[in-house]
Amino acid sequence: SMGNSDLELLRDVRKPEDLALVQKYYDAHSTLPPLLSPGLVAALPAALPAALPAARPVASLSAPAEYARPCYSYSAGSGFGSSSSSSSSFGSGSGSGYVDVAASDDIARHILTFAQNLSNQINSNYRKTTVFSPLSIMSALALLLLGAKGRSYTELVAVFGQSNMVKLHEQFGLMLQDVQQPTRQTTSPHRQLDAWHSNSIRRSLRTYPRNRNAPQEVHVANGLFLQYGYSLNPDYRQAIIQIYKSDLQTLDFQRSPAVAKYNINSWVEQHTKGKIENILTDDLPQDTRIIMANALYFKAMWEIDFIGGATKVEDFYPNGEGTQPVLPVEMMVGAGAFPYYEEPQLNCRIIGLPYHGNLTTMYVIQPMRSSVTELAQLQQRLNADAIEHMISQMGRRSIIIAFPKLHITESFKLHSLLERMGIGGIFNPVQSDLSLIGTNQPAAAAPAAATDRSQADGLASLRNLVAQRQAAMSIQGPTPPSDLIVSDILHKVDFVV
Repeated sequence: SMGNSDLELLRDVRKPEDLALVQKYYDAHSTLPPLLSPGLVAALPAALPAALPAARPVASLSAPAEYARPCYSYSAGSGFGSSSSSSSSFGSGSGSGYVDVAASDDIARHILTFAQNLSNQINSNYRKTTVFSPLSIMSALALLLLGAKGRSYTELVAVFGQSNMVKLHEQFGLMLQDVQQPTRQTTSPHRQLDAWHSNSIRRSLRTYPRNRNAPQEVHVANGLFLQYGYSLNPDYRQAIIQIYKSDLQTLDFQRSPAVAKYNINSWVEQHTKGKIENILTDDLPQDTRIIMANALYFKAMWEIDFIGGATKVEDFYPNGEGTQPVLPVEMMVGAGAFPYYEEPQLNCRIIGLPYHGNLTTMYVIQPMRSSVTELAQLQQRLNADAIEHMISQMGRRSIIIAFPKLHITESFKLHSLLERMGIGGIFNPVQSDLSLIGTNQPAAAAPAAATDRSQADGLASLRNLVAQRQAAMSIQGPTPPSDLIVSDILHKVDFVV
């Protein structure tokens, strides 16, 4: 979930002037339900960064741009990260073309667990508001897992928690396709919504702006940029094209590194609608063989808009209300029936801010007595099961909400963070084994287009990769070292609320 932060904001919006403004807004929208027991949730959600060394033969880049122009109508969150709707499930078995119910739940749970573990690692070193996209990072790791053997495979597969590699990659690829569908009518027919959709006692009905019916935009893109003359394993090539819909480009890192850097930065900028620029800033090493890039873009309208004219600067208390320091923060105010739940065991509350169409929801988790210390302790106690349980218990409740305007841009490297999480083999020239990615055969004249073959060919290539991995495991004695190691995984996010 996106709801990890080092700073927390608490503001009492039940002041007379604010209540009067809310009542005036209600009077102008007679279809709204009356307020019942006004609650308060004022939180600063975010997530987390890192910093690390530079390059070697392979750089794996993850460039999500969770962006949406907001204030009162738009905001952003990360695919599965901010919406359990995406992680609840969808269809039937392997090869069906629908996301499998059990498999999708398991993959989504591991994405949430990965996000929590990564946030804890980052929080151990950083005391600031930060943001990252676990879905985008996991997409990049999936491309590495696809070509991994030995220790590299063992460490990466533990992150995803599945032993059936064909089903894992097939289902994750289908989930990434499904989450990009713009409306409920175009998603998988078996996709389930969170429980609060069905157990809500009331809904906010409102006269929406003219563009209210605009569908949400979710775009996930994977790209592989190959050194000219470097040969991909044909099965790896086919799997990344058909299962993960990856773009392939051949570049010359040795003779034209500046041109290669420009092309990669342009690809990322294009797939994030211009929100992520220059993800590559350093010069590329001439021994670079492959650069993997992942881009994620999200934009949607709020289901319940924040109130126009109610935004104003309020006091911000990082260490709890009434303490020092006090910082000025621009706050938005909204009112309506929001998904909400208070968890007594964790002494926290969770509120859902649905986007129009209810395909995606931003979930914000806040300690009941909020401060930096309380928030850090809560983050240590949270896990995927606890978050899923809280979401399952949510119901709509009439609430007045104060929420900060946010624009967070984060850029960091994951090398040392992943090493501390037990994913170190891919960065080590002695231990790395990504030998299923490349081949000793001559390179093809040009990369195959994503439409060259069918999904069935992609599944056949997945099975072939599994067979190649198993055959390598049966060989007695040392295996030849891989010609690839990962230099780093770069991650950049632009997040606006």
